[in-house]
Amino acid sequence: MIYVSIVSHGHFSLIKEIGCLVRFKDSNQIKIIVRDNIREVGFDIWCHSLGFTYEYNGSQFGFGKNNNLNFLDAELDGCSENDYFLVMNPDVDCSEESVLMLAQGMVENKAGLGTLNLFLDSNLSEFDHCVRQFPGIWDFISRILFGINKTIIDKNDCDPISYVDWVAGSFMMFTYGTYKKLNGFDEKYFMYCEDIDICSRYLKEYSSRVIFFKDIYGVHLLQKQSRKIFSHHFLWHFKSVVRYLLKKKDLIV
Repeated sequence: MIYVSIVSHGHFSLIKEIGCLVRFKDSNQIKIIVRDNIREVGFDIWCHSLGFTYEYNGSQFGFGKNNNLNFLDAELDGCSENDYFLVMNPDVDCSEESVLMLAQGMVENKAGLGTLNLFLDSNLSEFDHCVRQFPGIWDFISRILFGINKTIIDKNDCDPISYVDWVAGSFMMFTYGTYKKLNGFDEKYFMYCEDIDICSRYLKEYSSRVIFFKDIYGVHLLQKQSRKIFSHHFLWHFKSVVRYLLKKKDLIV
């Protein structure tokens, strides 16, 4: 079974518009767990009508804690060693076939953490820069001050099956055992860099990088709030960068 973790911060309308989750409602291999971070009207009724698990926290939590709570719900439902836990943004659109192909590819390559190839448009003409090299302090500074990001991996140079340092939290598939052993995301990050951190810990724990399947597709309707300097998102991003850099020397092998 593949448990799909969806965390919504006011994404109910977008989720309905994309229609991705509805395609999974009759699947006997995929279960959806939705966590509503702000409690939108009618969201719970909609989820229950489709057979999805719906949870509301009572207060707003960060990306890591929300997904960790969804993992606990998956365990309560019976998620175990032969199952998968997929962290997927509510603004991602993909097919059931893509999800199942990714899981099968991970089985065949004995991988504990993997991702597919995300694009920014339904025509698959523009890559989402979701696979990257681990960043250092100058990479963060260069990106913030000059808009230059040398950690981005050119997907045109990737083989059909490649191994990358880290992948964006918009789409990360874990085996149950991997997520369990890593204790999920570090909840001290409120938002941003949790994905870099968990991939770093995966490398340290398993001496393996993240597997990337170039020929399995999805679409990410990317939002870029963190680029608005002095916004809440920028401040969250800055704090996460500082935490990651302070931890880095203990994570990277």
